Amino acid sequence: MNCFLCRDKNVQPYGEYLKCSSCGLIFVPDIAPSTKLLKSYTGGWFKSFRRKLLGNFRRFESWGQYKEFMQKAYKIRNMVESVVDNKKQINILDIGCNKGFFLSACIERGWNVHGIELVGELLIPFKNKYKDAADNIHIGRFEDIHHKLNKGYFDVITAIDVVEHFEFPMESMKAIKQLLKPDGVIIVQTPDSNGMLSKQRGVKWGALKPMEHLFIFNKGNYTQLMQKAGFIITHTYPAFDDADGNFVAVSSIKIPPTV
Repeated sequence: MNCFLCRDKNVQPYGEYLKCSSCGLIFVPDIAPSTKLLKSYTGGWFKSFRRKLLGNFRRFESWGQYKEFMQKAYKIRNMVESVVDNKKQINILDIGCNKGFFLSACIERGWNVHGIELVGELLIPFKNKYKDAADNIHIGRFEDIHHKLNKGYFDVITAIDVVEHFEFPMESMKAIKQLLKPDGVIIVQTPDSNGMLSKQRGVKWGALKPMEHLFIFNKGNYTQLMQKAGFIITHTYPAFDDADGNFVAVSSIKIPPTV
């Protein structure tokens, strides 16, 4: 099997993954069907039903670790404000918006928020609180939804702890490029296969979850991915959080982001 990114044939077993000897990409040899992958995110029908049942009785602020998640959301928002040129109204899409913490932080700024989330019941409390934004939330896989969104519309697209879940990362990044304005940027956070935690723990590294994390990048091969997808500039930064030994990357089509 060749590495999809650099096409090198020299790939070696790495636990339940394969690892490219050339660019260092770590990837699952066979991606499970989307229906099976979805079950690994939802925890099965019973957990999904329970979340739906309780969702309307839960306040948005009552999620566990709400303050910690909002602190992370504000860090991401600060990054957005640093790479977008003083725009009062920002059109922003958060892929994998989870429970909506980052969207909430953006609404505080008066931005025009859109979100995509695979596990829709997680967003019930958010939708109940922010009814005006509810229609801009799309439930499902990015691969199935992006063609419904307006091309060239977004100033910023965020994908925090998401890129590693993409089943077709090159195609997804090309689709993201089409959704951005000419001076738009994408901000990602993803596990770093060259990071300290990865080197210390090897195949026991916590980011190696083959039913969820399908592709594990490092700063170098992620930059290579973005170049092949049509992005001109990619800068990398320390993570918003370091649960899996992550890194942050900001990529633009034309205008280099400055932070």
